[in-house]
Amino acid sequence: MNFSHTIAILAYNNHEMTTKNLEHLYSLGFVKNILLFDNGSEPSFENISNTLGIRYQREEKNCHVNPAWNKIFDQEKCEFLTLLNNDCFILSKQ
Repeated sequence: MNFSHTIAILAYNNHEMTTKNLEHLYSLGFVKNILLFDNGSEPSFENISNTLGIRYQREEKNCHVNPAWNKIFDQEKCEFLTLLNNDCFILSKQ
């Protein structure tokens, strides 16, 4: 059975850590699964998202953590949803 799975990463600034996390997930092969939710970062994460080919959503202004997660819950129609802060790393694909 092929399950649909989204890994949603909520980011607000902290560009170095977020970029490391995205590159790590990319190296594990999660490219099609990743949604980067940019919660009003300056500068935005649009360039790194485009470079890695991952889905990107941006709020122009920080809507804060819980409202951002709620937006992700409401829009993602997948069987499994993994929520990650930008400083939480998945250690293995297994």
